[in-house]
Amino acid sequence: MLRRIFNGRTVPVFVDGRPFLTYKEASRYLLSLADDDRQKAFLDMRSGAAMGSEIEE
Repeated sequence: MLRRIFNGRTVPVFVDGRPFLTYKEASRYLLSLADDDRQKAFLDMRSGAAMGSEIEE
């Protein structure tokens, strides 16, 4: 799912005030977090990507 969020992205997804433009950046960040924080950050990325796609269209 994370790869789909970042595939071909030209507008970064912001989570915790940090911009993420690639899957690798996002993945490294998520893996550095504790389980509960990781789940919250992933959901934030997912919703941020959805909102970003509405803006781009």
